[in-house]
Amino acid sequence: MKQVFNWSRFIQLAGSHFRKDAKGYLISCLVLAGIIVGLFVLVASLTPRHSVEIGKQFFVYIITLYGSLFIFTARVFQAYQRPREDLFQLMLPASRFEKFLWGWLVSFAGYAICANVLFFAVRYVVVQYCAARGYPMADLSDYRQLQAEADNVPVVLVLVLVYLFLHAFALYGSLVFRKMAVLKTALALLLVVVSYLTVNGMLYAALFQPEIEQAPLLPFMPLFLKDGGITYQVDIPNWHYWLVTLSIVATVLLWVVSYHKLREKEG
Repeated sequence: MKQVFNWSRFIQLAGSHFRKDAKGYLISCLVLAGIIVGLFVLVASLTPRHSVEIGKQFFVYIITLYGSLFIFTARVFQAYQRPREDLFQLMLPASRFEKFLWGWLVSFAGYAICANVLFFAVRYVVVQYCAARGYPMADLSDYRQLQAEADNVPVVLVLVLVYLFLHAFALYGSLVFRKMAVLKTALALLLVVVSYLTVNGMLYAALFQPEIEQAPLLPFMPLFLKDGGITYQVDIPNWHYWLVTLSIVATVLLWVVSYHKLREKEG
């Protein structure tokens, strides 16, 4: 068991990582803060009296959180792709599982904490600036869309599942692509989505003769058919639970495959 995971070894790995990459993380935080400020300025300039409506605040939050997550995670294991750094990474006194776990924690939990702290810190500064000049600023905690449900699935749960999947896909891309991992991973994700939507639409059109009013966007979602002016809903009981389960399974599988890709590089 100690060959797979050891707390002392894991803490040494974390210390070595921060000593090597602390400067890069600091610069990344400053860049992210600048992007958040820029987005707030942009949405404020497009609004009368330079106010920032609650929906636009949430837009800034989602764009920065998800976009930065994808970029950061797609680069987290890029050191294993560079000939000069690959040998250094392989010689670190840590097991393969510890190296993967540390990369996973930094890109998943560490990033989430850092990004949220930065966003709300910048938002606080923006709120104080707007208040000093008499501009209205809505409270983000009152955003009712977060309490809503989309087809019986809470919006918050959907956002969490999207976050998990984006992280898993970007993590896999960081271990697959040697150069320009962020761009290639984004293109791969776009190709997967477009291919899925195309095949999904063609498959339902071929299987059902009545006019399809609304094809399911994802597996297990309801299918709406229209025949003779009457709309029929075709679904399975508790389909949203099956959809959530499928999303979690797909995410975990990508994490597992990513771990095995790291093992291949060290093998």
